[in-house]
Amino acid sequence: MYFSNALKFIKIFFIFFYLISYSEISYAVEIDFTRYLSHHLPNDDKQNKVSFFGVNGPAHLYVCIPDPTTKLIIELNGIQVFYNDTSLSKKCFKEDIKLSKNNDLAAYFENFVDGKISIRIKQKADVNLNVISRIHFNTNVKDFNISKAFYSILGFESLSGFPETNTLDMARAMGIKNPTSYDGSQGGEAGGYLLYGELLGINDFRGGVIDLIEFKIPRNEDVPYEQLNHLGMVSATMYTSNLDYDYEYMKENGINFISTPVTDSTGKKFVFFKDPDSTFYKLVEKSGILQETKTTFIESLGEVTINVSDFERSRSWYKMFGYELLYENPNKYPLEISKALGFEKEIKLKGGLFSHNEDKSKLELIQWIRPLDLERPYPIPINHLGIHRIALATSNLEADVEILKNQGVEFISDITPCCDGPNSSSGIVAFYDPDGTIIELAEMPWFAKILFPIIIWFRDLFN
Repeated sequence: MYFSNALKFIKIFFIFFYLISYSEISYAVEIDFTRYLSHHLPNDDKQNKVSFFGVNGPAHLYVCIPDPTTKLIIELNGIQVFYNDTSLSKKCFKEDIKLSKNNDLAAYFENFVDGKISIRIKQKADVNLNVISRIHFNTNVKDFNISKAFYSILGFESLSGFPETNTLDMARAMGIKNPTSYDGSQGGEAGGYLLYGELLGINDFRGGVIDLIEFKIPRNEDVPYEQLNHLGMVSATMYTSNLDYDYEYMKENGINFISTPVTDSTGKKFVFFKDPDSTFYKLVEKSGILQETKTTFIESLGEVTINVSDFERSRSWYKMFGYELLYENPNKYPLEISKALGFEKEIKLKGGLFSHNEDKSKLELIQWIRPLDLERPYPIPINHLGIHRIALATSNLEADVEILKNQGVEFISDITPCCDGPNSSSGIVAFYDPDGTIIELAEMPWFAKILFPIIIWFRDLFN
């Protein structure tokens, strides 16, 4: 919901100019996809049969059996591909296998009394997407005016609005599968959606953009994730050059914090707070120039944090889109840090911070070990309060969709003209990550495509 009326909103043009001026057209990477993953406990069924997606070609089977006396047989597409020799003390195995597009796996267990058995199938593929930047992340709110006032306290300003109604195709692109109660009286097509939203930016547009939306039809007032360990997009980070000042200023303005500011083992000072609907944000101090301000010293938006069920699988999946690992997080945290995240006992997790290889936008992936919450992320439609989707820009939407489909990615709808009906200048499409978190691709408008080679030429000239 961002490029509608692009010619009317000159700020949107400059946002895109800024984003793509730091971007190449495409990149090719080798991805080691996790095609299948399962964990088994002694009380589970002794036979496990599943179907999963793959690509015709070689792959690897990884099996870990804590108790060598456990007998395990694995069949793939009717052929036995694994049988462990219980006389060996070896606990983890790797086997060469072949996959087809549609695969059937059967696992049979005997004498399984202790530990957890893990079965993973990985397959490498070269992927060449055209993703060039993060556009924004979407935060849905219950009352737009209250939320806009909240973000104004932080220093955010409105960049533009966008259509409050739209086509039925756009409604389906938002995951609205059945006609709604909207009667079409305020424009758009009956049976679609009715909303109000604006793009909010910090530090002009250079600090990043939030897509702030109140969905009126269909309405969903279910609360956002109540704790930071839920699967899905749980929080986003804001960087400030003066955390202590902002903490006191925000408290004076009634903003709810989880704790007082703390400093972690790397020397990073941070604190979590909530918006009026209890969506989590992380305020992190970053060195910068202290300038006079009427609000906060917040300079930019940082990483969006996505909780995942398997870090190894998700780090490879997000690598497709250009996100490379900067560093891994510590696995264990002392009680002080755990309490700063809202937990009364020490937490344990696996994760890391990722940076996009073009626009340098950040993404944090976390697999929680303790406490564990594997409840699915927000479902469709994409109107749940909280951070429900992240939007990435691409220079070739059709090509990227074809590539993603070839890798088994599940889409919410087909590519949809966005966001002004027949006058739309671009398209969007939404899909799921391996855990069901919603990601969106948006294509650059036609005028940005024309300017793109010129911008790249000037950038390379000055570099």
